Amino acid sequence: MHVDQFQPEKILAAGPSAKVYRGVETATGRKVLIKALLQNHETVCPLDRERFQQIAPSLMQMRHPHIARLITLLPTEDEFAFVSEFMPGTNGRSFDAEHRLSPSDVRMLAVQLMHALQVGEELRQPHGDPKPSNLIIADHPSGGLFLQVQDWGLSLARKTQPPETLWFRAPELHAGGAPTMQSDLFTAAGSLFCIATNTAPTLGTTVEEIMQDWLAFDACELLDHLRPDLDEPLRDWLAWLLSLAPQQRPKSVSQALKVLMQSMPAGSTYQTKQPPVMAPGAKTTQLTSKTLKPRPVLTKAASGPAAASQPLTAAPKKPSRSRGLATVLLKIAALAVIGFFVWSVVQKFVPGVCPPAAIYSKTTHAVAAAPQIRINSHQAGSPTLALPKTGAEVR
Repeated sequence: MHVDQFQPEKILAAGPSAKVYRGVETATGRKVLIKALLQNHETVCPLDRERFQQIAPSLMQMRHPHIARLITLLPTEDEFAFVSEFMPGTNGRSFDAEHRLSPSDVRMLAVQLMHALQVGEELRQPHGDPKPSNLIIADHPSGGLFLQVQDWGLSLARKTQPPETLWFRAPELHAGGAPTMQSDLFTAAGSLFCIATNTAPTLGTTVEEIMQDWLAFDACELLDHLRPDLDEPLRDWLAWLLSLAPQQRPKSVSQALKVLMQSMPAGSTYQTKQPPVMAPGAKTTQLTSKTLKPRPVLTKAASGPAAASQPLTAAPKKPSRSRGLATVLLKIAALAVIGFFVWSVVQKFVPGVCPPAAIYSKTTHAVAAAPQIRINSHQAGSPTLALPKTGAEVR
């Protein structure tokens, strides 16, 4: 693998016929996807390397934001790898298990997928296998979801197809037909059905079992049950593309895209965006014990979802002992003053009570005898209270 030109950084997956790496182009720093093919004896569905080299030049012409373009091949005596554009995201097979897409999200992903397939139609180069794992979905910085199609034409160089390919394969391909744009529409609609419902339309282990599942498959009925929130035009559109007979599907990708756009709600628009990318030089590092080390903490104002909107406050300080003693003495003095006024009132109405002058002299004498305490929290040399250091830092 041309180490000087492309360097693998992290293994992402082990596919049915290749190991998949995220790598970097050393000259530019951009991130790339590197797929190193397994040896024929290491897989049950190997790629025909000579066939792939023959179709590679035409595949490199597939250029569109929603298509991961093939950049180059890296054939050596010991290894055979190819490099394509990299977009960070999640493949459709994993994405549908972790997200519940809104109807507008499903529709926009369908529009983006049709735009990608339309490029193949214009170049007369069908994808051959737009199954869920070949669709990468990511959050776009400007908002919404972004879809990109990978491995264009790869299935054309494979004699034995992996199980996922068979599940989403058009019926005419099971019968030995060659991939066409109409077969791509069938597989694309099956992938959208899977992404929207987290349900594969078929899971048979043989072609006979798969075809039995397709014969019993009713897209409209299942979508009405699994995704009743999808609007009827979108459900009908998916069912149209999933017709078992090719002649009952759209005649072209352009026709399918036109009908889909016409069914969009009023005010909806589509604008082609550039795919999100990883910044050059960005790397994924492993977590270590140092990165997980607890730090001093401030007290949390609240927990749960509301905590994010509330500021953090410092832990309350403990009152000093000198301040507590001064508070007690001040309270005693206040009680003495109150007592003086009470006795002044009483002596006017009760004969024989000690005159207020005597009470006043006794009270003032007691106050004068009390030790004088100065309260000054900013006095030089006074102790500073530190916040407790517990827990993990809240950022």
